[in-house]
Amino acid sequence: MCRILSYLGSPVLLDHLLYAPDSSLLNQTTAAQMLSMLNLAGFGMAAWDPSSHEPHMPYRYRTTQVAVFDRNLKELASKLQVGALLAHIRGVPMTYTVQVNEQNVHPFRFNNVPLAMAHNGDLAGFREMRFDLLPHVRPEFAQAISGSTDSEWIYALVASALPDPGAINAPEAILAAIRQALTIIRTVRDQHGITRSSSANLMFCDGVNLVAVRYTFDFGRFEASQLQGTTDFLSMWYSFGADYGLHDGEWKLTGGASQADSIVVASEPLTRDFATWIEVPEYSALVVRSDGSRRFAEIHALDV
Repeated sequence: MCRILSYLGSPVLLDHLLYAPDSSLLNQTTAAQMLSMLNLAGFGMAAWDPSSHEPHMPYRYRTTQVAVFDRNLKELASKLQVGALLAHIRGVPMTYTVQVNEQNVHPFRFNNVPLAMAHNGDLAGFREMRFDLLPHVRPEFAQAISGSTDSEWIYALVASALPDPGAINAPEAILAAIRQALTIIRTVRDQHGITRSSSANLMFCDGVNLVAVRYTFDFGRFEASQLQGTTDFLSMWYSFGADYGLHDGEWKLTGGASQADSIVVASEPLTRDFATWIEVPEYSALVVRSDGSRRFAEIHALDV
């Protein structure tokens, strides 16, 4: 399994999200608090810098190097301020069948599509079902798939379902596309008789909107070969407020929803103190919309 982090709000130093907190994303490479698994198969991010050239275009960084040893990333994190971020460390089972290459590193973002996606989980029986997903993927996106992961196919399904993949879509449209993609996967799983528990915790960001999904197909149906860490419903948490930084010895947002201009969503809290974090409910989507500098968060049930 993997770990994901997304941020949307007032510009903050990338280092303060990836490195500084005691349970920062990169510390979760080897010491995740809510997952008994190492995450050694690569790091990737899409980062939107509002002061950069073409600020609507994210800076993308992907590497198969173990991120905690990546000096280039550390140097970059000490200089780059982000108003939006989608970052991911990849965890895979220790087996020769897994492909560790840059094409399989998250987040995924097709050319000319603002929306990026990262996935925590796996689809059981993906090799058997993937070509039955193809009729639901726009031809230009099918041609753009370059890796071998189920995650990239999920992204292609969602991008294909957007009203205008080349534009910034409304949060409602993004959520509707996610629902459609999950419904298609559910149907194809049924066609192949696949019932094994398959996690699909997903985070989407386009620099303006953020949508995070906590979802599992057929939770509770496990097999002896089930990946380590997936016998529990995979976690997802968020923190809402303003002025992200070091306050009273903790990296956190302050002020709560009434003053919120920023939100952090992560597979697990970035600090060992959970007091300022809220768990995303199972089978639900967290939808964050922007109105100027204000951010508003909503929880939507997923009855797919």
